[in-house]
Amino acid sequence: MEGALAHTDNDDQLFGATDDPSLFANWETVSNAPVAAAIATVFWLIPLATIIFSPGALTFGDFLQSTSITRGVPHINFTQETTKDWRHPIPYISDDNDPLTKGGNKRSLMYYNTTDKSYNPTSPDWFDYYDQPSAELRRVALLFGYNMMNHSTHRLNARLAVCGNDDGGPYNCTFTQSFVAPAYKCDLVANGTGDNGRLTELGAPFNTSALVPEGRNIYLAEVDKGDYKHPQMDDFQRGPGGLPVGEAPADLGVFKAEPVLWIGMSYNTTDPLPSDSPFLTNWTHSYQPQVFRCVMNVARYKVKWNFTGPYFMEMPTIEEYLGPVLDTNFTKNDNGTLNYDVDPVPAENFIKPLPDVSLYKKVAAYHAMGDVLRNFLKGHIELEPPLPGPSYPVVASDLTKTRLVDVNSVPKKDFGMVLQTFFADLVLSLYSTPEMLIVENQDVQMNRTQWRSSFVYVPKRLWMCYAPVIAVTLIILLFGMLTIWEDGTTFSTGFSRILVTTRNTTLDDISRGACLGNDPFPMELMHTRLKFGVLSEGSENEFMGEQGFQHCAFGVASEVAPIRRGVPYAGLRRRRQKLQAIQE
Repeated sequence: MEGALAHTDNDDQLFGATDDPSLFANWETVSNAPVAAAIATVFWLIPLATIIFSPGALTFGDFLQSTSITRGVPHINFTQETTKDWRHPIPYISDDNDPLTKGGNKRSLMYYNTTDKSYNPTSPDWFDYYDQPSAELRRVALLFGYNMMNHSTHRLNARLAVCGNDDGGPYNCTFTQSFVAPAYKCDLVANGTGDNGRLTELGAPFNTSALVPEGRNIYLAEVDKGDYKHPQMDDFQRGPGGLPVGEAPADLGVFKAEPVLWIGMSYNTTDPLPSDSPFLTNWTHSYQPQVFRCVMNVARYKVKWNFTGPYFMEMPTIEEYLGPVLDTNFTKNDNGTLNYDVDPVPAENFIKPLPDVSLYKKVAAYHAMGDVLRNFLKGHIELEPPLPGPSYPVVASDLTKTRLVDVNSVPKKDFGMVLQTFFADLVLSLYSTPEMLIVENQDVQMNRTQWRSSFVYVPKRLWMCYAPVIAVTLIILLFGMLTIWEDGTTFSTGFSRILVTTRNTTLDDISRGACLGNDPFPMELMHTRLKFGVLSEGSENEFMGEQGFQHCAFGVASEVAPIRRGVPYAGLRRRRQKLQAIQE
């Protein structure tokens, strides 16, 4: 407005640029004040851009809520079996997420026989003794062994029961827990045709000659040698309970040994046989026989659980083997094989029903777990050789119903490690039956997450929307500061500022008859070209004391001169003198 003449209606548009968009249709106004027009454009576009683009930063979607809490989860504790008395059932209290019918009792891993089956036994030195794995344990083993999954079995609503839920649905969770349970430790004692030295030393029931390529077996297992005798006696009283006739034998119910698993298998190396091989008559490729010796130990497990969505994953590891469940050994025959017809030694390591009932029941629980595993392992698999052919397995074992074999019914490689993991998953499958006695609750620290649907701000989009606005606003502020510096004074569009900048007798003359500012407005006034600057000497002057100084205001071109920086115009002199007076 200082640099060019403009019609009064153009000045109106500049003052009302933030309210009246007609400014942008008037080329004269835009061309005379391009910076002001640009600023007005920004004022109009920023609200529109905010309305149009900022909702893009607020989206409706899913976000992951994560918390760390202490919560009760199922836990395996074999010591619960040590105090169990079948005469006094323990009620099973199910939670709301349990699909089982309310009521019922906790279930043991094994069935017992007894020397006194009365409710309150009074017979001297009576005791209960192990009979066989319970139906519930057999069911767990069968469901696990035949499911062909590469993990333990679990209850259908495991995530809901373990992780919990709220109005947003079930949570996902991860946690780690430890417990003590039986575990098999398998050692490779023969690896290759004729590698029978360790087998002879240990008294193995067979050697590599029974395995392909020397023999016909692709798999051979002896897993019941020295097993707990079942039944324990030839004569019992009529009816259930295993009541002995007459006085009970001294070794009734005594655990003398835990069977060692002797497992032989042969795998195809895929290497063609050399031309001088003695096995070319029947075989085309080299087979590698291996024999494993697996001993049941007490072990400390560490399991990392991950329940996410409809799936779960467990990673069991054996932190430490604490020792054999039963530390006894059979003596050898003259031919070097083990003599299973006599008791193993030392006898002081036998586990008897009395006097340590708790230890006996815990060992019985461990033995029951091994019993159901051995049902899968016992037997053999013969392989018909490819020459003259055809080649196919002849199965005499339940092993082929489990994940322990490949799709061609041949045992998997690294069978010792595969078997150890298989048994560990069998132990973990006990979690699928919360009514089992050994499954109890344990408080653990868990990380719990849940996907929730909500309005979510996307910071990147928010900055993409507002960063240009902030940048343009800063540019406008810098331009305003530059203008103040160039003019040497501040300014605004308030009424008081308009009042003093329109003090001009010329303006008074041309505005007569339009004092109310109402329409219709005089066209002569609307078309008058005005400019802001210093009024000439012939117009109104202001005086303070004896010193006069010029007044700045709107006026016609003939009476307005340019404003010069550093000149003490009206108002600037007053402020300067007032400052000097204060300083004096």
